[in-house]
Amino acid sequence: MSENINIDEELENLEESQENQDDYNENPPNDIVAYNELRSCADLLRMYQENQLEIQPDFQRDVVWNKAMQTRLIDSLVKQLPIPSLCLSLDYKTQERFVIDGLQRIATVVNFLNVKSEEEWKLARLDDIDERISGKSNLTIKKKYPELFSKIQNTVLPITVLRCDYSKKSHMNYLFTIFHRLNTGGSKLTNQEIRNCIYNGTLNNFLKNIVNRENFINLFDIKENKVYRFSNEELVLRFVSFHTKYEDYNGRLAKFLNDFMEDNKNANETFISNLVDITTRTINLLYETILNNEPLPRLSKATTEAILVGISRNIETLENKTVEELHNLYMELRNDELFSVESLKEGLAQKDRVIDRLTRAIEIFSA
Repeated sequence: MSENINIDEELENLEESQENQDDYNENPPNDIVAYNELRSCADLLRMYQENQLEIQPDFQRDVVWNKAMQTRLIDSLVKQLPIPSLCLSLDYKTQERFVIDGLQRIATVVNFLNVKSEEEWKLARLDDIDERISGKSNLTIKKKYPELFSKIQNTVLPITVLRCDYSKKSHMNYLFTIFHRLNTGGSKLTNQEIRNCIYNGTLNNFLKNIVNRENFINLFDIKENKVYRFSNEELVLRFVSFHTKYEDYNGRLAKFLNDFMEDNKNANETFISNLVDITTRTINLLYETILNNEPLPRLSKATTEAILVGISRNIETLENKTVEELHNLYMELRNDELFSVESLKEGLAQKDRVIDRLTRAIEIFSA
C-alpha cells in the first residue's frame, strides 16, 4: 500500500516557518534581572561537575562544532584572543543554570579541561594554530605544557546572566524567546531543540522515548543516519497536546506547545502512563492495521497530526473495526477538502482552521 506523495513545496515552507516562530511579543517580565559577570574556564568546569550548569548531551546532538572549530577555540584561549560573551539563565531559587547562548564554547572548554574523564580528548592537527597543541590530546598538553593548560584554566570569559524564576511561566516564555533570538550563529536552534533544554522533565523524556520505539520508527520511515533535529519529538508533542486539549488552541502554535510542555513538564506517572498508552495504541493501529506495516506516505504535518488525533480520540471503537473499515475511514480523511494542499495553505495555523480540521478528523474516525 506504499504511496509516493509529493507535498507542495510552498506548504512545506509554510509549515516550517510556522513551527519555528516564537509567538511571543510581550515585554520582558520586570522581575527578571540581567547582569554581567566573569567566570574562569576552570570555574565553568567546576560548575558543570557540581551539576550547577546544565549541559544536556542531546540538546544539540545534531548541531555540534566539528573538531577543527573546537580546536580553534582552544587555540584562541591559549593566545588570549577575545571570546564572544556567553549567556546563561539562573534560577535564583534552585541555583540551576541553563546555557542560553554559547553551549558549544562551554562544551569545548569542559571537554578540554576535564582530564579526569575516562577518555582523552584530542585536538585537530591544523596549520594555523599553536604547534604545541596541534594534534595533541588534553592529557598530553597538561603533562608536557602545564603552563598552557593553566593559562586556559585561568582565562576568564564574559557572561550575561538572566536571574529569574523557572517556576514562573512568564519567565520560561521569556527564556524561550531569548533562546530563539540569540542562537543565530551556525545552525539556528529549532523550537523543539530549545524546548528540550528549558522544559526538561518527565514529559520531555516521554517524547524522546516514543520516537525511539520500533513502530514509530517504521511508521515514519526514520533513517538511522539522517539528521532530524528533534522534529520527530515535536510531531509527538503536537499530537499529544492536540489530543489532550485541541479545543483550547489559540492560533499560536509555538506558544500552545510551550504551554503544554510547561504545564506538564514534571507530570506525574499516571499522566505519562496515559500518554504512553494512547500514543502506542494509536501508532500501532495506524502502522500495523491501517497501513499494513507500511510507512505513512509523505503528508503535511497538519494532515498527519489530524490522522493521529482522529484515531486517538476514537481508539476504543476503532480497535474493534475491520481492516477494510479502518482503511476506508483513513482514505476518507485523506480525500477530505479540508486536507487538500490548497485548503491547508489558506489557513495553516489559524485557530478556526486548525480546530475545524481536528474536529473533522475526529468526526470521520467516529463513523
